[in-house]
Amino acid sequence: MVASMQRKKKRSSKAKIRGRRRRQNGEDFFVAPEIPLDLLIEILIRLPAKSLLRFKCVSMLWSSLIRSRYFSNRYDLTVASPLRPPNLYMSLVVHLVCNSMEVCHNPRETLLLSLSSSSAESFDQDLTIPGMGGRNMVVLRGLILHNVCRKACIYNPTTRQSVTLPAVKSNVFAQESYRKTVFYFLGHDPVLDQYKVVCTVVLSSKRFKRITSEHWVFVVEPGGSWKRIEFGQPHLPTRLGLCINGVVYYMAYTSLANNIVVSFDVMSEEFNMIQAPPEVSSYGKFVGFIEYGGKPAVFDYTNMRQTNLVDLWVLEVGGEWSRTSLFLKPCQLHLVDNDIDLSVEGTTQDGEVILAPIPLISPYYIIFYDLQKNDMSKVWIRGIPEHWFSKNDSNLRFFFKLMDKSGESILHLET
Repeated sequence: MVASMQRKKKRSSKAKIRGRRRRQNGEDFFVAPEIPLDLLIEILIRLPAKSLLRFKCVSMLWSSLIRSRYFSNRYDLTVASPLRPPNLYMSLVVHLVCNSMEVCHNPRETLLLSLSSSSAESFDQDLTIPGMGGRNMVVLRGLILHNVCRKACIYNPTTRQSVTLPAVKSNVFAQESYRKTVFYFLGHDPVLDQYKVVCTVVLSSKRFKRITSEHWVFVVEPGGSWKRIEFGQPHLPTRLGLCINGVVYYMAYTSLANNIVVSFDVMSEEFNMIQAPPEVSSYGKFVGFIEYGGKPAVFDYTNMRQTNLVDLWVLEVGGEWSRTSLFLKPCQLHLVDNDIDLSVEGTTQDGEVILAPIPLISPYYIIFYDLQKNDMSKVWIRGIPEHWFSKNDSNLRFFFKLMDKSGESILHLET
């Protein structure tokens, strides 16, 4: 009797999973079964991002699920793969009449290029976004932070969603000074799963003998607003920031001529200062601030052309710096043009340093320097609109960022 009931329950369960037939107006209709939520999530996270964005219109349940932070995090972990081709983002900006300290609405020409790498020889343009782009791009977990005039903008290239944060209401902007500057850094707290934008506003005199700085934090969430953070060490940031394991790092300069590295804990919202290597100048023209092996590092290539030597300084646990010196291979010296200055534009997931010519020359290229193998390779970039090369404008700026740790994020931005 018990065995018979179990067989009937089993058949009933199978029938429920397979669906059921319903008869209405003399016709048979097949009613599809409901998909369990956990199974639905496993199916959806394996779909392309474009499909997910379209499927938000299927139902309120699907829309809420796809827009949820839990689902976007699961999706980021699923799509992040070393086999995915990286995306190189290049922002071209011409400010016509714009001071970085002013909130302005003057016309400006901007272009954001997305260049996906499918081979080791070249990048081919697959996306252009006119009117989109800005200065000092920072890439973190599939998001791009850039600033236009005095405002910070966060852009998700996968969802095409852009959010402009309100301007910081700092008293520094109203003061008379030789130089006023604003810097934005993007951080992520892995414990509370929060994104925060850090703003440093700096007032400095000639030759930086006197520096005044204010610091503000914006939590990227509904109802977010700027909150001032007290830090008693005035400084001027000199490099774009890195976010590593919930801590934002950036190089800076103080009025005492000390080269430092500033750290900001995203969760506790506390600043700290670390002495930079004394041999390195934070204002050095040929110095880059990069992530190497999951740690902040200083890449000094000041003597690369004269002695073929580069130095890598890695910040170890406890605040000590370890130094590694590398000599370029003689057979690769021709890749470094003595007449063209190069700037460090970050690193790849494999620890390759990206070096890019500072002038916008045609044909354009970037150099990948593999520090572990001490090997260089040149990659030509195709797809930059030709009219940008003909611009002879001192206000022309372009910025690079490589996104290859999580090339796609479906995170829905809310402020």
